[in-house]
Amino acid sequence: MISTKRKPMTVSLPITIWKALQISFWLIGVLLVLLLLFKPDLGILLFWNLLIPIAPALLVLLPGVWRNICPLSSTALFPRKLKFSKAWQLTTNQQAWLYLLGVIALLLIVPLRHLLLNTSGLATAVMLLVAVSLAVTMGMLVKWRSGWCATACPIHSVERMYGSTPLFTTDNAHCHQCEQCISLCPDSTKQMTSSLTRSHKLERLAATLMTGGFFGFIWGWNHVPDYRNDINLSTVISAYAWPLLSGMITLLVYLVLTSSANKKQTQFINRLFATLAISCYYWYRIPSLFGVGLFPNDGVLIDLSASLPSWFPLVIKFASAYFFFWFMLIRPNRLKKQSWSIRPNYAIDVKNINA
Repeated sequence: MISTKRKPMTVSLPITIWKALQISFWLIGVLLVLLLLFKPDLGILLFWNLLIPIAPALLVLLPGVWRNICPLSSTALFPRKLKFSKAWQLTTNQQAWLYLLGVIALLLIVPLRHLLLNTSGLATAVMLLVAVSLAVTMGMLVKWRSGWCATACPIHSVERMYGSTPLFTTDNAHCHQCEQCISLCPDSTKQMTSSLTRSHKLERLAATLMTGGFFGFIWGWNHVPDYRNDINLSTVISAYAWPLLSGMITLLVYLVLTSSANKKQTQFINRLFATLAISCYYWYRIPSLFGVGLFPNDGVLIDLSASLPSWFPLVIKFASAYFFFWFMLIRPNRLKKQSWSIRPNYAIDVKNINA
């Protein structure tokens, strides 16, 4: 019998092209920090209202490409490439703690956007420079990508959540050979999700928080305005209470749904909650980019409120939601066992490793 199962789609590029892309995006990252410091209005527009709105869709469609060109990832690897990294091997417990801390950092930083980051170029630049410092420090201490890109980076948990059904698998432009720097490599593990973890309770906790709570977190976050120069106890409580309490509600729903579900049902629920999360993000974010969001003055890329027809917000909301439901849940190849990138040959010969 001839198998009709489709093989995972792979796209390979010459390493010179990947290096050119890495350098280009690294320079763009440097330019963004400079703009945030010296031309803050332009820097905020390009970073928060152009780059960041594109990023979630990129993580859904091409997580391997993003992992290859992320400027912070390239920066984190400088110590190893310049041969002054201690290259310590993280224990499973340390990996779990770093992953949990990355999730906590994400949940603390995102509400801070409404209080400070969305309106202050200096604050955003400082946040990025702190992230660079942490990434480089981890690169100086631990082995390859295990200390930042695969654990502590706050965006990594979002990559895991959204990147379960990549459009294609690509080269790994950072790792020329697999050094087994982390026991569950997100780049090479097939169908990587936030809920796919080792049997460590802290890592399972982080995964459950993201998978079940992120949908509500995003919904609540989008119902908070930017508090321009009006930071007090009340606004701080509002900025954090809306996303965190909403996240707790969807987390409880998730726990109830999965409490009696079998493995296949749980996998579907996980994909469903990831789809709901990104659909919710674009449901509110796309209209706001054009000045027709819940808070017309917040998060605007180009104000078209005076020229767009009244039906535009609703149509674009449903169109974006339909796309992500189709791409992540409905399309026929959604169950392909794809990884974000191709695992390179092992640095040493290892047997019985689940790729």
